[in-house]
Amino acid sequence: MVTCILCQVKTRPTRIPKKIHPLHHARRITGLTQAQFAEQIGISTMMLKLIEQCRRPLTDRVKDAIHLVTGIDPASWGKKKLQSTLGHPFDKKTYDLWQMVRQNENEDAPKRVLNDRIKALELIGMLMQQESKGVLWEHEFRQFILKTVQRYKLAKSLAALKREIEQRGEKWPEQAFAAPKAPTYKASIATALLKSGI
Repeated sequence: MVTCILCQVKTRPTRIPKKIHPLHHARRITGLTQAQFAEQIGISTMMLKLIEQCRRPLTDRVKDAIHLVTGIDPASWGKKKLQSTLGHPFDKKTYDLWQMVRQNENEDAPKRVLNDRIKALELIGMLMQQESKGVLWEHEFRQFILKTVQRYKLAKSLAALKREIEQRGEKWPEQAFAAPKAPTYKASIATALLKSGI
């Protein structure tokens, strides 16, 4: 008599969550998988699963990210029906219209705000100098750039852009991306002074 080993393996029943979060239905409208949706709103796939199973709360940051991707009004999560910021209940039609709005913004926003952002950075730099927080600000800003590059997988694009800019004979803003050399150099001088007993 032949015994089927596979038949003896006990399988655990699939755990069906007691409650499904409205985010699950909203994501289904978008047509995106959990992995795709999670990547777009900047959280892990596991965190998205937990939210959809009502095992983790929606934070304000995630609500804002969902709004940018889908158009869902962040204030409507506690209501019976999710609302689009386009002034209608959130459905496939309002989602598609939001994608059109979003695409237009993707094209227009960088051009529209570039000069303003450069000016804003100059003003922040001036304030940080006045407040004697230059080193702290410089470190945090570099961390922000690094996280942005990693989050949006921009390393290869940046490398290609760097080559293109340098081939045109223009200067690449190396200091904005690389760790500053001055503190290391000055620290080595301070170390040497300590060793010499001055």
